[in-house]
This record gives sequence, structure tokens and C-alpha cells, in this order.
Amino acid sequence: MYDINLLITTYNHPEMLDRLLNQLYDQNPFGLIIQIHNNGSSSNYLPVIKKFNKTLNIRYFYHTHYGKKRYWALINRVFKYRARAKYYIMLPDDDIIVENFLIKIVKLWQGIKDQSKICCMPSINPERKWVGCWTGLTPEKEGDVYNCGYVDMRFICENEFFRCVGDISPIPLSRWANNNQISSGVGAQISTRLHDRGYKMYISADDLTYQVDHPKLMNPNVTDRKW
Repeated sequence: MYDINLLITTYNHPEMLDRLLNQLYDQNPFGLIIQIHNNGSSSNYLPVIKKFNKTLNIRYFYHTHYGKKRYWALINRVFKYRARAKYYIMLPDDDIIVENFLIKIVKLWQGIKDQSKICCMPSINPERKWVGCWTGLTPEKEGDVYNCGYVDMRFICENEFFRCVGDISPIPLSRWANNNQISSGVGAQISTRLHDRGYKMYISADDLTYQVDHPKLMNPNVTDRKW
């Protein structure tokens, strides 16, 4: 059993994955297993995997390209193939982590004493920050975190999260009928399911991850600010 299972999703960003893995290597990640899930990229990831394969405990998975509208299918596989660990951390390939990220996020998680906690995000997209999202709950500060009522696809959790979420249901294509730029619907489905079952989802009051400005491959017309 590992201390931490880090789940990373990536698509056509080997240079960003390289940066993230380099940051993790600098943090002396003892007891960490990294599972990288490639969403059918056309880019060459072999040099990056070879570069870190001897210094980091990596398992690499290459999947059919599911795209945004079948992102739910990719996430089902990410969850299914997870290693046995005490803590699970999920990150996208374009995140930049703060110094001592692994120590800080585990400490933050351990500091949440509410027995109904189910996950905690290290940060969130700027347009969703501090506003009710998907479940309608207005974020409320509780110590070093906010009880926010939803989860996006970057978070820390324990195995109970996966047991409670179960399989992600297929997202109907009608979701994008009037706006092709809206999100995959996976975070919304998970958040609603957990909220309805009485679990609490949190976000760190201080950002522990950041993103750089770059065109989003899932939503090409959207560019995030640095947060």
C-alpha cells in the first residue's frame, strides 16, 4: 500500500507533464506512486516517461481519445485502475504545484476534522472561485478551507470517495446542444451525487496549485488566467 497515489490526466501536453514531474521529483516523493493517464494524445510522451521512469515510481496508461464529451469514460478508467493507497491526489497535466505541495495538501486534508468530508481541492478555476457551483451551496470559510459544495477534477481524497462516487454515468450529448464550450459535466455529476448523499467538499483557502496561460484543448476558446 502506497502513502499517496497521484492521478494525472494528460492530452497533447508532454512539456507540461515534464514540468509537473520535475516539480514532484524535487519534493522527494517517498511512498508516492504516479499514474499518468494519456487521453489518446498524438504527441510523443516517450521521452518524458523515459526521463523520469528511473527516478519516480510511474505507471503510464494510454487510452483511446475520449474527448470532452466522453471524458466521463476516461475518468471511470482513471478511478478503476487506481493503486491501493492511503491518500489519492488528482491533477491535470497543466498544474504548477507550490513548494512542498504533497506535504501541504496532506496536512490540509488531515486538518479537516468534519467526519462528512469527502475531498478537498488545492485550487479551482477562477470563474468558479468563491461562488456556488453545481450544488448551489455558497462557500463558507472553515479554518484553512472553504466548505464549497462541489469538486472539480483536482483534489485530494481517500478511498471512501471512489466508493461513494461509483461509476460516472454517460453525459448526454444534449448538454452541448446550445453551447459547445461548457465543461465535460463530470465534476457537476460527481458534486451533485456527493452533495445529495450528505458529504462535504472543500477547497483550500490558499492556492496550492496554479495554471499557466495556454489555449485549452478541451475548450479551445478558453484561456485561464494565472490564479
